[in-house]
Amino acid sequence: MTRATLTIGAIAVLCSIAAVTAQPITCDSPCECHHAHGQGRWAVKTDSSLPPTDVSAIQSVTPSDVFSWPGMDVHLTWQSERTGIENNWFALTGRVVAVKVEADGDLHLALQDATGDKPGIVVCEIPAKPYWCQMRQAVFSWTHTRFPFHTSSSKKLNVANSPIITVVGKAFWDIGHAPKDGSNRRSHLPGYAAYEIHPVMKLRAQ
Repeated sequence: MTRATLTIGAIAVLCSIAAVTAQPITCDSPCECHHAHGQGRWAVKTDSSLPPTDVSAIQSVTPSDVFSWPGMDVHLTWQSERTGIENNWFALTGRVVAVKVEADGDLHLALQDATGDKPGIVVCEIPAKPYWCQMRQAVFSWTHTRFPFHTSSSKKLNVANSPIITVVGKAFWDIGHAPKDGSNRRSHLPGYAAYEIHPVMKLRAQ
């Protein structure tokens, strides 16, 4: 087999991979999304462990509190299990300032302090799996989204009113958006914390 043949074969493989990756996600309803491109600590992102029944084991925080946390001091990979503060439960209360559907099907909610007078925005994510169906229905009810819809990246949803909500879940360090220096700031959105609440296990609107 010639070098040219090998090169052409390699290009064909790369093109086929790109075609699969570029396949748009389709959401038929708030709870059903197909062709989602899940990756990166997926087992952690979809961990369905329930919050502790002892409410004293769940720490109440605001987005500005999370924004003030120190960064991650250990090296994480796309296969890493939870570590450190990621094993702790939090009840995060804030105002919803943005909602979008990610390429992996997750609903991405951005929260800032309800008062709006302190810096810091924290992302909370709700997976597209059966356990989270009721929460996803609640979030989509804040928007005028029509189903089905298709998107090849993330799809921003327009929220008529910015509700104040409390979400309960574990902390999660998003290595896909965290800077190389390990600080608690998203690399391209420094007003956002690199820490998230992911997955959300309870959601309550005020």
